[in-house]
Amino acid sequence: MTDSETEVTPNSPSKSMSSLERAQRRWVTVEPIISLAVVGSITISLIRPFYLKGRLGESMFNITEQEEIAKCQANNSDGGVIEDEIQAQASLWLLYLSTAAKIPVVVSSIILGTLSDRLGRKLCLVIPIFGFICQEIVYILSVYYKLPLPVLLVGDVIQGLSGGYMSLFAGCLSYITDVTSEKQRTMRIAVAEMLMLLIGGIVQVSSGYMLRDLGPIPPLAMALGLNVLCLMYVAIPGILIDTVDRKTISEHRKGFKEAGMSVVKLLKFNENGRRWQMLLLDFFLFFVLLNVNGAMSIYILYGSAEPFCWSAATAGLVAAFGLIAGSIGMVAGTKLFSCCLDEYWIMQISCLSSLAFDVVMGVSQSTALVFVGNALGALRGMGTPVARSVLSTIVDPSEIGAAFSIVACMDTISSFSATLMIPSIYAATVSYMPPLIFYVLSGLSFIPNVIVLILQIHWPRRRGYEPIKGSSTYDDCSAEEDWKQNHTTSMSILETE
Repeated sequence: MTDSETEVTPNSPSKSMSSLERAQRRWVTVEPIISLAVVGSITISLIRPFYLKGRLGESMFNITEQEEIAKCQANNSDGGVIEDEIQAQASLWLLYLSTAAKIPVVVSSIILGTLSDRLGRKLCLVIPIFGFICQEIVYILSVYYKLPLPVLLVGDVIQGLSGGYMSLFAGCLSYITDVTSEKQRTMRIAVAEMLMLLIGGIVQVSSGYMLRDLGPIPPLAMALGLNVLCLMYVAIPGILIDTVDRKTISEHRKGFKEAGMSVVKLLKFNENGRRWQMLLLDFFLFFVLLNVNGAMSIYILYGSAEPFCWSAATAGLVAAFGLIAGSIGMVAGTKLFSCCLDEYWIMQISCLSSLAFDVVMGVSQSTALVFVGNALGALRGMGTPVARSVLSTIVDPSEIGAAFSIVACMDTISSFSATLMIPSIYAATVSYMPPLIFYVLSGLSFIPNVIVLILQIHWPRRRGYEPIKGSSTYDDCSAEEDWKQNHTTSMSILETE
């Protein structure tokens, strides 16, 4: 180990540690990044539907948001027609904005994730944070100067090109995988996802009240300030230690071409069915997040109409309860069930919890019943950290970034598919059967159950590929070529004897 790869600790001059070893000694690493960055994502997701409804109500019918809510509560026929039209138009604008952000992410997430295996994990953190800062600046300027709604598309495109929150979260999970053992990993990933939900719940409440009392600019400014602080946490040397030593990686492996080839090699190697396990786990995450993102894409909009007629503050409280209950259920459920069940049964239970949430939301006619649905769905988040943990154990350590970049890409496609499909269905059915969308989501929730069943039958308890220490699919020869060479050598020795 060269001097450039080590650092002498002040307490023990004779002992030197690599940057990875130093990072492994820390209890807190990327958790502050997850906590700070989620503020911007949740704040915009809460403000966007109310801001769109206010602007569309003013432009289409020359009414204020207060008058719109009054008509919703008045339950008269004219007010109902106006409300349905505003809901449908707002749903379509949510679709446009989501499309502008999600399409670029499909490419950028793969590039950032695979390059992070060579250029360091900080690359996958700094660029998405910078994208969120730009998006929040565009939103603040649009709200303050009442710019045309298409200007919001600029902020979402920038955020998409920078990788979005899924790329940021994938980078954080790659970092956690670098610094944890297999035994610690599931709970550390569960805690990371719990933080995302818990902080998201707190932000829902605070941003909801700030939106009601102060308007949209103060919560957006709060999100902007916290993202700047998050960028400083990552960028200032010594605070977050990078786990990838760029000096040990040759220059020809740092290009975009090699980044693309690493994904191909990752999927090509299929010892003990590793490829099929990876693909099934990716599709499990796709359908689970399709359900979650689909519900979240119309959750606030659905509650702001009849029979609920939520205000911004009420919407924040209801959404916060769902996120906080999900965060507690994720960590507590994962810890509890892991004592007596294997990973795949935990994933099955999370799918059943998601089904219960969708069914109750579909039949709900009051806000109280919505709270009951969120309580029944508190365990629906367990499956994602468990699936990510299982995925990290069947790939080589040098493939972690590439593996999670595929997951981030699938997350993005899932989110895009949800925002493309769910708001469109809701806009088409809101006038005669608004709950239909949750019945559709209930049907989709059976697909991940079937996927887990296939994994349980063919690869019970993750009995599959185990990475060989010191091996890497990034070597000049692929794993298959190495096996052929060793096999030929062994046969030559036998013939000589």
